[in-house]
Amino acid sequence: MQDSKRTAAAWNRPKMTRRAALFLMGCSLAFSTSLASCSGSKQAQNQATANASPAASPASSSGKKEIRIVRSKQLTALAVLEKQGTLEKAFEPLGYTVKWAEFAAGPQQLEALNANGLDIASTAESPPIFAQAAGNSLVYLAATPSNGKPVALLVPKDSPAQSVSDLKGKKIAFQKASIGHYLLVKALEKEELKLTDVQSVFLPPADAGTAFSQGKVDGWFIWDPFITRTEQKGIGRVLIDGEKLRDTRNFYSTTRKFYDENPEAIKLFCQS
Repeated sequence: MQDSKRTAAAWNRPKMTRRAALFLMGCSLAFSTSLASCSGSKQAQNQATANASPAASPASSSGKKEIRIVRSKQLTALAVLEKQGTLEKAFEPLGYTVKWAEFAAGPQQLEALNANGLDIASTAESPPIFAQAAGNSLVYLAATPSNGKPVALLVPKDSPAQSVSDLKGKKIAFQKASIGHYLLVKALEKEELKLTDVQSVFLPPADAGTAFSQGKVDGWFIWDPFITRTEQKGIGRVLIDGEKLRDTRNFYSTTRKFYDENPEAIKLFCQS
């Protein structure tokens, strides 16, 4: 995971300037959605509960400890590591088996992390803000280089909208408390608009994709691979991406409990 190696640092608390910036970002989203700290969907809560187990590092059927890592849906270093089986080989001498777990989006990952159904999450900057605001204990393990292009606001292919301002009063779907949520706020601000100037439709990616393809919403702020799939199917086009909106990174995170009880596993993950 070369991108993480360059920026990886086992840190639980960012510097004051960064913390202040993230806090302000969190407040911006919180005010725009009222009780955003309670952002997880019922479906995500059920998923987290179903995956949860009583031990911080549960034993697998083989008697070895498990380290549960989120499965990356994008073409990232983490996806390459899973494809090549690199982490499985690396963790074998430590007595761990690797289990890859898939979640709809970042907020669902952090709900599972808090419910002890996941050990290492990989999210954009927004979900951890809401998780921490809800009282969850997070340790930031590593950060990746900033890249906004894989997140974009999609509109139907034949939509007359040519700018974000053209969507005033329209229905925009996005995962609540996600990077799509945050970047929609930023995109609207650039047009001197507020989140209340559009109709927010809170849907997880799969449901939002269905609503978008059926013409039930006028826009969808989402990330790859959903962007590429939608374009390839001829259903939608990119109105604006996050390249000029996003100024922070993706983060790998875990719980304080897992971090304290599995230091060698954490070290190995960050070095992989």
